[in-house]
Amino acid sequence: MSTVKNFYSFGGRLRRRMTNSRFRSKLFIVYALVTILPIAFFIVYSYQTIKDQLIRQAVENVDGTIDQINNNIENKLDMYAQNATLIYLDTRLRNYLMSRYGSNDIAKLDAYDYINQTLYKILAMNPNLKAITIYNDNRTLHSDGLFIKHMDELPEELARQSLHAEGHITHFYPGNGDERGRVVTLARSLNYLSLNFPYGILTMDISEREIYSLIEKEGRNKTIVVADREGRIITSDQRSASVRSTAELLAGKGDSSLVVEKPLRNGWRTIVILPYEELLAEARKASGKMLSISLACVLAAIMLIYGTSQLMTKRFEILLQQIRKAERGNFDLTFPPMGHDEVGQLSFALKKMASRMEELISDVARKEVLKNEAEMSSLQAQITPHFLYNTLASISALAVKSHNGPVHKMADDLARFYRISLNKGKKAITVGQEIKLTEHYLSIQETRFQGLFRVHYELDEALMNYTTLKLIVQPFIENCINHAIWDDDCGISITIRLHSEGEDLLFSVVDDGMGMKRDALERLQQASGQSSGYGIYNVDKRIKLAYGEQYGVTVYSRLGIGTSVRIRIPKTFVYL
Repeated sequence: MSTVKNFYSFGGRLRRRMTNSRFRSKLFIVYALVTILPIAFFIVYSYQTIKDQLIRQAVENVDGTIDQINNNIENKLDMYAQNATLIYLDTRLRNYLMSRYGSNDIAKLDAYDYINQTLYKILAMNPNLKAITIYNDNRTLHSDGLFIKHMDELPEELARQSLHAEGHITHFYPGNGDERGRVVTLARSLNYLSLNFPYGILTMDISEREIYSLIEKEGRNKTIVVADREGRIITSDQRSASVRSTAELLAGKGDSSLVVEKPLRNGWRTIVILPYEELLAEARKASGKMLSISLACVLAAIMLIYGTSQLMTKRFEILLQQIRKAERGNFDLTFPPMGHDEVGQLSFALKKMASRMEELISDVARKEVLKNEAEMSSLQAQITPHFLYNTLASISALAVKSHNGPVHKMADDLARFYRISLNKGKKAITVGQEIKLTEHYLSIQETRFQGLFRVHYELDEALMNYTTLKLIVQPFIENCINHAIWDDDCGISITIRLHSEGEDLLFSVVDDGMGMKRDALERLQQASGQSSGYGIYNVDKRIKLAYGEQYGVTVYSRLGIGTSVRIRIPKTFVYL
């Protein structure tokens, strides 16, 4: 009980001492503990575990090496198997091999000629293919000693394996010959309609050197062997070794080497032998380097911690003074003395500054929103007097000329136009209302400009219930009537389209009027206060303020061809 009390008493005194000490001392102690203790633990732990880690890594690398070697060998054998399949599927070759020939039958010459051409071509395309031979029992087709031989010339074991495989490729390694003359034989039975009655056996001799080339670059610090089902070594990176079986090779190496083997699909095995001495030498070397580096790091860390603690505390003091003055709004930085703990002061100053910055950002954002809303309202308000001026001028001109009933119709359309456009002060109306508003405007203008323009509608009725900003189509109809007519006799045609594109609505106003030059179009799109560019700028600005920069107005025009206006807005049911 006394021991526990003393421990807690010591812990309390240590905690109070750390709390009252300078920040520089706290920083040095914490850095020293955080840096030195992990390094010391790492030195002990790494020295004990690095051997196991290297062995596990070596096993993983060997597994990857074997997988790569097996994959390369199987791909190579598959390539030759495809050649064998091509020969098997050659019906003309099969007919020549199965036909019976007389002593002076000229067809026999055709058979030899075709067989020679076909097999020579395959040999030319595969330089590492040593020989291709077809063995059959057709005694009327004599052996040429190269491509055509009789079945009794085929080794008995190879014939047995090929016939037992029933049309599949078999891989046979005779295990004889010198280093340069050793071959691997691929064989398959050739049959027609029935697996029980083959008409021949095809063999393809591959140089052992080609199999060796697939393991040649992988044999650093280890022995790699490829063996057949019976354990006979087909190839090995130990070219000078006289051992020809895996049993002899592995004898006595069970305890001194790491042996890993994996089978191939055809029954062969790839074996990798890695001496433990190589692994342990690397482990001892790496452990020695790690120990030296760790000790050097500990010494360097002690010196760096001391210097860094002094440097960082000084910089924290300067930074703290700057933050406090910036928090007060005084950016003329000085260095008044501070009597409180550095960390406490820094935390207080950062908190105050963050709060102040948040207030400023919120205030700026709120003002920006109000500014945009005010600008949008101002732009919306400009439309009514602008159009009212033109409409009243039309009514006045008509009244002076005719003094009759059409004035009533024009005034009625104008009233309907304003009833929809004012919309109780709301900024948005339905698409159907926008089309109606446009129709009323066109009715007014048709009374004034009789026969000077023709209007066509191409509208998707399913889109009429979506909402849109009001008066986004009418300004472009007005531009068509006021600026696009160039011949009072022919007039112009105006097409109004409405369709959807993905999640957007597209209004189009197309005329075949006089069009504009490129420079005139650019001035029109950039004009914000001039009457000529008023409609485009007004509508485009309102759409961008309401829906975002990806929406708005696009104008295409060519002089003498006409003008096309596309208005893009999102599909929405929101009334702004």
